Amino acid sequence: MATLRKEIKDALIEDDLERIAAMAPGNKRVFGAIMALTYDKENVIAWRAIEVMGLAVATIAADNPGMARDIVRRLLWSVTEESGSIGWSAPEMLAEVVAQSPGQFSDLPPIIMSLSEEPPFLPGVLWAMGRLAEAGLSLPRDARAVITASLAAAEPGVRGMALWAASRARFPGIGQRVEAMEADRGSFRLYRNRALESVAIGDLARQVSGDLQAK
Repeated sequence: MATLRKEIKDALIEDDLERIAAMAPGNKRVFGAIMALTYDKENVIAWRAIEVMGLAVATIAADNPGMARDIVRRLLWSVTEESGSIGWSAPEMLAEVVAQSPGQFSDLPPIIMSLSEEPPFLPGVLWAMGRLAEAGLSLPRDARAVITASLAAAEPGVRGMALWAASRARFPGIGQRVEAMEADRGSFRLYRNRALESVAIGDLARQVSGDLQAK
């Protein structure tokens, strides 16, 4: 397992996610190794591991739907206390699974959304909702209320992620809330385009305001 994890980590460092996804068919250990690399979300390797989880599940989903569903059940189990090791990145991984295989996992978005009730999961759920919207998928009914309320959160990481999610979902009538955030001096870490970057909330708000006005 240690050798496999090193091979996967090396591929993540090299940004070769497709190579990892190609290892998945017939080898469940790949998924455990990926999950083990998702915990440090201050590191781009963790985010690439999150992304590759969706690619890896998609690789097996058509030919082995049972195995794909087993992986999803394992991710859902990881957020429970009974698992003994909380899967803090489970919302993001589940979102990547849905984004890559929407037809087979259309039942997951409401489950992901329900995790927002636990504060430690909220930033991940907000990112997940933004990712689903980015993939052109419909969000659960309560997503707009949670995202909008999170725009006023005390934690900059939550505010920023909510703003990013709102920018992907393009909720109508949210322009004034976004404009009010243009003076926000907070910043947060955002994974996009396979890179992890620090984003100023005020700068993002101005960009989103411009996009909404141009819509």
